[in-house]
Amino acid sequence: MSTVRLLITALVLLVLPQAAVAKTHTFHYTAEWVDANPDGLHVKKMVGFNGQWPLPEIHIDKGDRVELYLTNGLENQNTSLHFHGLFMHGQNYMDGPEMVTQCPIPPGETYLYNFTTHEQVGSYWYHSHTGAQYSDGLRGAFIIHDPDVPFEYDDEKVITISEMYHRQYDDLTREFKNRYNPTGAEPIPQNLLLNDTQNATIHFEADKTYLLRFINVGVFVSQYVYLEDHEMTIVEVDGVYVEPKTVEYLYISVAQRYSVLVKAKKTTDKNYALMQKFDNTMLDSIPQDLKLAAMSSIVYDAKQAAPKPYSFVPSGSFNEIDLRPFEQDRTFG
Repeated sequence: MSTVRLLITALVLLVLPQAAVAKTHTFHYTAEWVDANPDGLHVKKMVGFNGQWPLPEIHIDKGDRVELYLTNGLENQNTSLHFHGLFMHGQNYMDGPEMVTQCPIPPGETYLYNFTTHEQVGSYWYHSHTGAQYSDGLRGAFIIHDPDVPFEYDDEKVITISEMYHRQYDDLTREFKNRYNPTGAEPIPQNLLLNDTQNATIHFEADKTYLLRFINVGVFVSQYVYLEDHEMTIVEVDGVYVEPKTVEYLYISVAQRYSVLVKAKKTTDKNYALMQKFDNTMLDSIPQDLKLAAMSSIVYDAKQAAPKPYSFVPSGSFNEIDLRPFEQDRTFG
């Protein structure tokens, strides 16, 4: 057998096992307007899928293929879909930004997003890439599970954070890009959201280790996240494993993803606050009625008292420049 044939045979034997276990996930979604009240203060038309909002989390495994049929049922707007953080090697026409890698999807039409995730793993998200349309709800978590994850945990939870604007994005855009806004002051949000709602509940069981995948799916404001009387150990950032780093809080900019390990308490006699707070230094003005912080709950036992909000002053314990990749590549030179 020639050397060339031997090489081809070896390559086929390497590829076949992965091809045998990879799956194809097929989704059929229609983007359409849905009336929703995420913060309990204002009913707004949000972009849902198949009449439902919030949008579904998408979970696949490393190397899987995705076939996502997106039909635009919005009637009055174009749409598109971007898979944030995916490299799309050799398939960048599936990346989603309209007028960059694809034409927009006009009302009534369907576009097939057909791609393979290859070697990427970790926490990502999908969202409209038509203007700032995703601020009106077209966004969701996209998780690629790794069969060889380099740390141990018992369960995982996806936690999205964002800001809430009561007005539609096209109205806000017109005001922002206007000669009567000469300083370029950004729109001010009306609220904070966690998992697309207020006062969310995250259930913990005693003595378990949880992997919490935090994703900032907002459009402008960075947020602090801190968990009462629990340590957070960062193990993944934006789809890259890092050496474990224990911190008191997270600072998450828009589109960033942090995965942290949290060891649950051994007892269930208390529930705890999960706090999120705007980085108010990013706001050009702070209206008197704007809440800068919001509380969700880590619940061990629903029969116990609800947690109380608490204030937290970020210290210098968290600096992302201190994080190091888990797999260290040799520096050349």
